[in-house]
Amino acid sequence: MKKCILLLLIASLFGAGQALAYAKPTAVLGPGLNSGRTAYHQAWNRTLSADTVYTLTGLYYVDSLYTITIPAGTTVLGDTAATLIVKRGAKIYATGSAHEPIVFTSLRAPGARNPGDWGGVILLGRAPCNKVEPLIEGGIIGGSYGGSVADDTTGVFKYVRIEYCGYRFQLNNEVNGLTMGGVGSGTELHHVQVSYSFDDSFEWFGGTVNAKYLVCFGGTDDEFDTDFGYAGNVQFCFGLRDPYFWDPTGESNGFESDNDGSSTSAAVPYTSAVFSNVTLIGPYLSTTIGPPIGHRYQYGAVLRRSTKLNVFNSIIGGYPWGLSLRDNFTKEFARDSVMWLNRISMTAPLLPTGSTHIHDETRWPAADARIPGVLAYFNRTNYRNYLSSQRHLAAVGINMTDINNPNPVPAIGSEPDGSADFSNGKLAGFATVQYRGAFKPGDSFATQWTAEWTNFNPQDTDYNPVQTGTDAPIAKALLQNFPNPFNPSTRIVYTVPSKGHVVLKVYDVAGKAVATLVDKDMAAGNYEINFNAEKLASGVYFYSLSGVGFSETRKMVLLR
Repeated sequence: MKKCILLLLIASLFGAGQALAYAKPTAVLGPGLNSGRTAYHQAWNRTLSADTVYTLTGLYYVDSLYTITIPAGTTVLGDTAATLIVKRGAKIYATGSAHEPIVFTSLRAPGARNPGDWGGVILLGRAPCNKVEPLIEGGIIGGSYGGSVADDTTGVFKYVRIEYCGYRFQLNNEVNGLTMGGVGSGTELHHVQVSYSFDDSFEWFGGTVNAKYLVCFGGTDDEFDTDFGYAGNVQFCFGLRDPYFWDPTGESNGFESDNDGSSTSAAVPYTSAVFSNVTLIGPYLSTTIGPPIGHRYQYGAVLRRSTKLNVFNSIIGGYPWGLSLRDNFTKEFARDSVMWLNRISMTAPLLPTGSTHIHDETRWPAADARIPGVLAYFNRTNYRNYLSSQRHLAAVGINMTDINNPNPVPAIGSEPDGSADFSNGKLAGFATVQYRGAFKPGDSFATQWTAEWTNFNPQDTDYNPVQTGTDAPIAKALLQNFPNPFNPSTRIVYTVPSKGHVVLKVYDVAGKAVATLVDKDMAAGNYEINFNAEKLASGVYFYSLSGVGFSETRKMVLLR
């Protein structure tokens, strides 16, 4: 009789022709809501489901030798301070697609999100850096990185968005949007957007990982920050500022690059990454749109502390000032063609004579007694750089006023069009194009590599909307087990909405699978199964049903 009642309940819930309302089921990753910096260690291989919306809590570590797999279309909402840390020796397989990107974003509702709502994503590896066993930035306990394996792999990270990240534990102790410490060249990393980070959007601490198709949007600190000997190749990057968001306690720059914290650093390996085809658009979008009084925006690029960073075929504009080579060692590397800034279209005025700004006009001398100044270097004839005294991007053929509907594509015939060059040996292996910057001139932005997977209005996006209508997917049901609590056995009733492979597993509170009840192809229909927990200890368990287009999880209690 009880079985009949349960089946009748299922039929009444999913009657033919009935309008349906549904949202994805939810699950918690980590120690639980409002757990702050409480550590949680994933010491098993774990695969998430795109049919579940996850809430990331605490400091979630993927421990060494284990993996976390995140399929295309998965959404992860970050609780306060929550941070995903893939430890050295562990791997992440975040494999989104243009049509179904993976999204890490704020737990807050649309309209209430802010930079720094949660932590961010940290990838750690065994590739070389110029420090011995450093801890990753952000105050993360147990976040060591680096080694001697240049081709080390931390897995795959592609078609991923990271939004409203950069939680500030305390001043100068924040998490970036995507932090990479000693990540090796065996890692596949491309098509990643970081939006409204309260610290840097992307930061590399050493490592050799190559990357392409990166987007920074609305960040408050630096767009691309390289330190501690990072030596990878990066191509096709787009940075776009929101004029009303900047670092309230520091400087907001486009590029920032150091070898380490010393202006006379000789630590090896040197920071020597190569960037090409970058478009950085600062807060001065037009003659009428710019940051308000009191902003802390500064340079399109700050290169300092003995860095050997290289930038080719790029567009940098819309910042208060253009380029700062901050110390004599860095200037000497530029003078001696150890560091290259080549084929760059830059729009930025010089600082006024007698400026009392912290970085005064001595950063831009035509020459000085010992080392050619920044301007002399930048204007070398054979470097084919272009400098406009206008802040705004119109000087290089870009006209844009709406950051939520951006158009960073230069016009055909503009200065960046046809002026790229890839003959420098440092660009071996880069894709060869005819233009400077990230986008092909003249082509619609809707057809560029940013199409479909990026989001330039994350504030208003509902990541788990309730949908209704007869076009909604076929509903499914995983009913509460009976009896519950139970000892030692209980019955689970469930519905398979469509033919396909079905898995029903039982997990303990640590997320470890303790029983597989179903793992086979099944026809659509209603089913029940008996679960005997005779060999398990008392406690809370979870049972999860998944199949083609559906996934649900419920809780049960074994009470002896």
